[in-house]
Amino acid sequence: MIYFLRIQIVYFLLENRYNLLNEGNVFMKKILEFIKEKSYYLLGATVLILVLAVAIASCSKGGEPKSYDQIENIVVEAAEKYYEQKSDLLPTKEGESVRVNVGTLIEANLLSEIYDPNDKSNKCNGYVDVIKIVNTYSYMPYLNCPGNYEPEYLADKIKNSTLDEYGNGVYEMNGEYVYRGDDVKNYVIFANQVWRIIKVDKQGDIEIVLADEQNYNRAEWDTSYNPEIGRSYGKTTDYLHTSIRRSLQAYYDEVLDDFSRSRIVPKNICVGPKQFDAKENEDEECSVIKENEYVSLLRVSDYPKASLDSGCTIYSALECTNRNYFAITGSINTWLLTRVLDNSYEVYTLAGGIDYDQAYRNKKICPVVYLSKSVIVSSGDGSYDDNYIIK
Repeated sequence: MIYFLRIQIVYFLLENRYNLLNEGNVFMKKILEFIKEKSYYLLGATVLILVLAVAIASCSKGGEPKSYDQIENIVVEAAEKYYEQKSDLLPTKEGESVRVNVGTLIEANLLSEIYDPNDKSNKCNGYVDVIKIVNTYSYMPYLNCPGNYEPEYLADKIKNSTLDEYGNGVYEMNGEYVYRGDDVKNYVIFANQVWRIIKVDKQGDIEIVLADEQNYNRAEWDTSYNPEIGRSYGKTTDYLHTSIRRSLQAYYDEVLDDFSRSRIVPKNICVGPKQFDAKENEDEECSVIKENEYVSLLRVSDYPKASLDSGCTIYSALECTNRNYFAITGSINTWLLTRVLDNSYEVYTLAGGIDYDQAYRNKKICPVVYLSKSVIVSSGDGSYDDNYIIK
């Protein structure tokens, strides 16, 4: 039976010899001629080795990466194997990250030298960032093939952007890079939704707010009984236990996937009251600083900073609606994080301008997150028709 099987394998190879010869392998041609002459004496082991050799040669020839994306995938696979062997080096706290360089992966015999698929004389380098996300890890590759493929950080692209002829664009303000004007290129696709970039903060991370009207959520800011007014109008002085915080946490847990969460960094957020006619440069009092929050809301102070009108000197000034992308109809409609100073049951809102309402009302919310400064742009220029796409 085994002898008959050997013969069948041999004849199969003979019948398909032309397909094999098309690969241009002279050595394989000689092997096939030998098989034809000695087929009845060929041992099963020899046939098996031959089949494996053909398979390996085929895989080797067709498996060479032909694009930068393919190379990045190979680098990620090597990084995964590396940390399988060195799991003690992986981060243990959510949001923490570690980095492994391509050189380290090569030294560990997990990766061969990388050459530019568009220029074989050009050697590539790079690294992989590994981020702890709940019970898993996200691997973010950075590949650099000098001169041909040098990915750009989104934060750098924002900082290096120029103003248009009307003054719309990015302004440096107290160590931050803030989008200002009514026609700014600050659109980015994140978690399969359209967001708008607010600024690059002092740490280099990127604040964005959901701007996709098809994906707006609705929620009450809070519905707790408030003894100050004797009704369930909500209590705005205890952010930790508010309805809005639970809604934002649910958005993070249920809507964002691991890929999206791996691009977000936690921030300490300021939750405090603000007087309605306060000056534009007076920040809110931080009665509460909630540490390491992954999702929050806009603050009142974000609104006037986006206006280029010199008359926007107080939060409630109508001039703040001028030359301000936040004031464009249908742009951003949401509860804000800032509460009213005069009582404990009203909160500011944004819908074309700044207003306020009782906390128990059901309104739209536009979540705010911070993208890591290491996020890379794969395409786009930030315009409405060509949003930034991140890797």
